[in-house]
Amino acid sequence: MKRSLQITVILVLGLAAVYAIFSNSANDKASAEDVSLQNSAGEVQTIKKGNVILNFWATYCPPCEREMPELNAAYHDLFDSVQLYAINVEEPTRIVNQYIKNKKVDFPVLLDRTGELKDAYKITTLPTTLFIKNGEVVHTVKGEITEDEIKVLTKQYLK
Repeated sequence: MKRSLQITVILVLGLAAVYAIFSNSANDKASAEDVSLQNSAGEVQTIKKGNVILNFWATYCPPCEREMPELNAAYHDLFDSVQLYAINVEEPTRIVNQYIKNKKVDFPVLLDRTGELKDAYKITTLPTTLFIKNGEVVHTVKGEITEDEIKVLTKQYLK
């Protein structure tokens, strides 16, 4: 009995490890079409193919909160060459608007109300930042990102 429990635990851990490895590499090969979402003002905004950075986040996420000023600073530096969007995942507009007002977010915040875009990109961790070139995800960062990392990765993957 004890032996079969050990084997079951080992199998479950092995499957979890395989899933984690696969999910980290699968996002790098995903492809993106033009996507339309509502912005925080309730207007529909379309993300066009090109050089795009999508940052998936939520107001209740401490790493998301820490990286928001970093994204804001990167947006001002990269405004002419890259589209940068914060994609809020499944939160009410009122909460998002209060958050972006308090944090003085200057770049576009779009609302993934149902999580459909999050699911399409297989986002399992918040924050996650996708670097997209001409409709193809070329790099994924799971977890917090800094302004310097955004600049380096933009040069590496989107130029």
